[in-house]
Amino acid sequence: MGEVNVNAMEHQYIPMGLHVVAGLRGFLRDLGKVKKIYPDVPSIARRMFVTNSMDGLLAALGVNIGGYSPTGDPMLIAASIMGGGVAMGVMSGMVGVYLSEKAERIREVRELEKKLSSKFKEDSVYWRAARLIPIYVALWSGIGIVLFPTLVAVPYIMAAVSGFSMREAFITSLAMALALMGLLGAYLARISGEDPLTSALRGLGLGVLAAIMVYLLKGVLGAIY
Repeated sequence: MGEVNVNAMEHQYIPMGLHVVAGLRGFLRDLGKVKKIYPDVPSIARRMFVTNSMDGLLAALGVNIGGYSPTGDPMLIAASIMGGGVAMGVMSGMVGVYLSEKAERIREVRELEKKLSSKFKEDSVYWRAARLIPIYVALWSGIGIVLFPTLVAVPYIMAAVSGFSMREAFITSLAMALALMGLLGAYLARISGEDPLTSALRGLGLGVLAAIMVYLLKGVLGAIY
């Protein structure tokens, strides 16, 4: 009897999976059409990805330095870094960006309707763009703000499950965050056509400055309390 139920469940999940794949293909197909009409969409998504990636890394740096203690719980710091990234990524990076981008796109469509004195159909490319672009931009925005803090938290997870010490986890996590800031700077140079080394050093410098500020703040608060 159990075997029959399992087989029945498998038959139910197969069509469901096919629907998901078909839906994803449809989304990508429509998105490709929208990009031809709105060529600025990839640049907006890239900008949101880089901006929120840096925000996530700077927040992770703050948690890393501010919460570090040689006798601390590595999993607690890892959870704090990742939790902050997920909260920022879902609520601000995705939901906030989606809502703001959707409002802008709807306004653009309605203004175009006024200029042309005509109402577009719901399945027109303009209304499809108003629905698809916010999702696309929000996904890239959320990925940036979640992915990098998660990577920075890995050394602390290793300290919790292996022979990594807290000090080693702290140094490795800090180095990874600063290196990623430099890589994002170099990526910006690829977009803007600037010198990659200069841009990478600028990103690295931003991370170092943030680390120094958090370290000084931690020292001041430690002296007070």
